[in-house]
Amino acid sequence: MDELELLNRALPDARPPAPEVVARARARVASGTHAPGRAGVRATRRWMRAWWAAPVTVTVVGLVFALVTNLAPPSAPVLTRPNQALYDLADRIERLPAEKGAYWRAVELWGSYVYAPGGYTFLSTFRQDRWLPRKPGGPKLLVSRPGYMMNPLTEADERAWRAAGSPDKITVQCGDGGFCGEVEIKGGHDYCSYTRTDTRGGVSENVFSRLTVAELAALPTGQDALMAWLRAFHKEWAGRDAKPAFEEFLPAASNLLAAPIGPAQRAALIRLLAASPLTKVVGEVRGPLGGRGLSLDFGELDHVFSEQLSRKPFPYQRRIIDVSTGEWLADVSYAGRAIGGEAKGAPLMFAARHVSTGWAEGPPVPPKGCKEMKTVSG
Repeated sequence: MDELELLNRALPDARPPAPEVVARARARVASGTHAPGRAGVRATRRWMRAWWAAPVTVTVVGLVFALVTNLAPPSAPVLTRPNQALYDLADRIERLPAEKGAYWRAVELWGSYVYAPGGYTFLSTFRQDRWLPRKPGGPKLLVSRPGYMMNPLTEADERAWRAAGSPDKITVQCGDGGFCGEVEIKGGHDYCSYTRTDTRGGVSENVFSRLTVAELAALPTGQDALMAWLRAFHKEWAGRDAKPAFEEFLPAASNLLAAPIGPAQRAALIRLLAASPLTKVVGEVRGPLGGRGLSLDFGELDHVFSEQLSRKPFPYQRRIIDVSTGEWLADVSYAGRAIGGEAKGAPLMFAARHVSTGWAEGPPVPPKGCKEMKTVSG
């Protein structure tokens, strides 16, 4: 069997090597071969030829293959899709088990940072607990805890504050939406109030606020069906003017990651967000209250975030989603420039999910010491 015929059978789909490649391979083999066996012994020569033919042919084929490989252009690198980290996250979470419980308990904290000129940072927080029944008609509870007292952000900040004489007030320059002027950092109060209601009400304070737990549970789990549902919702929400356009509205659907939807629904939604040209994965970060998440940039779209973070224009904001569950972890606003005690890129405000958020049993009980407020609908 000819060497080229063997090569052709071994690599039937390969392009035949150039004649110069074959000639070079044969020349290299010929230069290194020696006559086998003793002359005059035909049987020995026939046996030796049979023994020698295979390695010679294999050598020629191997050299041709090596030369062709060396002359071939390098293979193109494997390209990943934009926002591949989101697709990977969706693949990880879509088969997570659904949680059980009679009540959805959403616990959120809002925080504001105060950067003192003395080099220390204080934090003011506001907490809200929302209890919603899985079955329609059950009682609901809303507990608010505005913590107006400023607290040192870390132990190092407290030491720096004490080293400065433990001032009751500090004066900070106006930054990009943060506190400014004279700020009281001692005193204040931790006020707690609650409201009971059994009327129809939504889960959150954003464009999807009117949806109930039951309506959220009925959201599609397929990408195409969920996209169709979002388009219909946008058409109703935006009205006749259809502003913003659906493409600009789509990032706002990430608000649903803070709602009680299942893993398959979150996975479908995350894939839709990953495919949006307005979505950019900034990287993996640590949330304001802990936990690891993917930081997402949706551009300058105020309606993307909850109302609490949209009341003031911040230089830039990021939405963070949990890398283990795909749930909303936090929204954070950052300083676009250095001013006063704020460094460029320093966090200014945040809204974050507390670790106690999730399905729980009920009925909900108001905390001791909380004052009951007038019942309102919603």
